[in-house]
Amino acid sequence: MFKDVSQQPKSSAANFSVLDDVIDTLRFRGSIFFHSDLAAPWGMSLSSISTPRFHIALEGGFYIGTGEEPVAVKPMEIIMLPDGGMHWIADEANRDLVPSESAGEACDLGTPLFQQGDITNRLMCGVVEYNAAIAHPIVSALPAIFHLSNIEHGDSIWTTVMQIDAEIQRLGSRSNPIVDRLTEVLFIQLLHKYFRENEHLTGFLAALQEPRLEKVLKLIHSNPETQWTLDSFSHEVGMSRSTLQRKFKAGLGVSPMTYLNRWRMAKAYQMLTYSSLSLHGVADAIGFSDARTFRAAFLRHYGYTPSALRKRTDGTINPR
Repeated sequence: MFKDVSQQPKSSAANFSVLDDVIDTLRFRGSIFFHSDLAAPWGMSLSSISTPRFHIALEGGFYIGTGEEPVAVKPMEIIMLPDGGMHWIADEANRDLVPSESAGEACDLGTPLFQQGDITNRLMCGVVEYNAAIAHPIVSALPAIFHLSNIEHGDSIWTTVMQIDAEIQRLGSRSNPIVDRLTEVLFIQLLHKYFRENEHLTGFLAALQEPRLEKVLKLIHSNPETQWTLDSFSHEVGMSRSTLQRKFKAGLGVSPMTYLNRWRMAKAYQMLTYSSLSLHGVADAIGFSDARTFRAAFLRHYGYTPSALRKRTDGTINPR
């Protein structure tokens, strides 16, 4: 059972950022896998992976292809591929392509490829990982590819890019925690820029722009321990139960109560993984009246117990 917190004060949701709460919970981890000067002609193929990747035109432009018409990327522009899909990048379309793994290994060995002739490009490529067990609709709300332009030298995004560039030139990108942390910051900045400037958002991100759906999300994220019901959500946002249920499901694909329960499990996974809270403390933080009930709910959701998660030795347990 959920604990009764109806008489307890709730945290204010007014200035709460749902987007930042999701980002914090998913624990994105970034790294740079390619950073090099390039002399045309050059081209690389990248196989499909399950995590986001990005490419930054530090100097000179390039083309990227994903099976559609190639996209031209100008200097100081960034291409993000949130789903990590297969693609190629090159100074021109129709170039011969080298697997990106080979190009990256050559850089690590101090014998970078594409160095014959005058340097025409400087390219930086990064990858961002997150714990896929903490599933959230923000991932599916992002397009397969998006193009970030209109970045100026004084922008915080480009300042972060230049900090990464300088740190790589100083100590390299491999096993460099400063580069990794800055890459995470950059990814978060890119997400915020996409959210602020895109007029055609879908799913979870579109819901954040609908005031009453955003209010429900703020209530859930700022107070997951509260004993929310569809009635209480309906009262808080001034909308009938049926209308709220319909609009929420149309926007996020699930009902408010399903979203609440999934978010509680996501927060529990995060706390079990990254904090020293006891099982009772985790249960209490997300509104369960006792650890036994929480354990059963966690097992039902993930397919393994909270204690199994904490005892893992290989760093990963895949949910069923």
